[in-house]
Amino acid sequence: MPTAQQHPSPPAPASPLYSALRALALAHAKPDSLDHIMAIRAPHATHAWGHAGYLVARHPKLADVMDNAQFAAHIRSTGRYVAAARPSVVHDVVVDERKRRAVVRMSYFLRVDGGEKSEEGAEVVEQDLVWVLGFTSGEGERERERVLIEESVEFIDAAASARLGTLVREVYGEVGEDVRGGITLKES
Repeated sequence: MPTAQQHPSPPAPASPLYSALRALALAHAKPDSLDHIMAIRAPHATHAWGHAGYLVARHPKLADVMDNAQFAAHIRSTGRYVAAARPSVVHDVVVDERKRRAVVRMSYFLRVDGGEKSEEGAEVVEQDLVWVLGFTSGEGERERERVLIEESVEFIDAAASARLGTLVREVYGEVGEDVRGGITLKES
């Protein structure tokens, strides 16, 4: 005779809040546009890079905690140099309803945008990264509809970022002073 261990009950349906947080996390990870990503962020939202104890502390272009305007400028400035080589992949999403947090592990497949190599011949760098997202609070059903991202912390693969930065510098020379993020890192 089967025991409860062998045939566990199916999981309960996700709550509306869980579903909203998960949908926001996925929308942040794979936005349709810059306008889309900014629309799901609270007006007071911040963005920062993780690994603050070593990586961020030693690389000033990763040290800024950005507001939405600075985060949008970062995305635009990096976008001058890199492009998606193929669609990004979300590997995992973990949502903590009580803490109103989500963790997304994903991969962006990036190449230098421009240069002499064709898109087919360009080296593709997989940026396997983790987003930690915090969400605004609210009470009741109507508040849930207004839940937004208020904090994003991006844990980048420093080696992949440095490789992509090297490829960018081979095509463009040094990146602009306005550029923040992983492509400012250099391979050793």
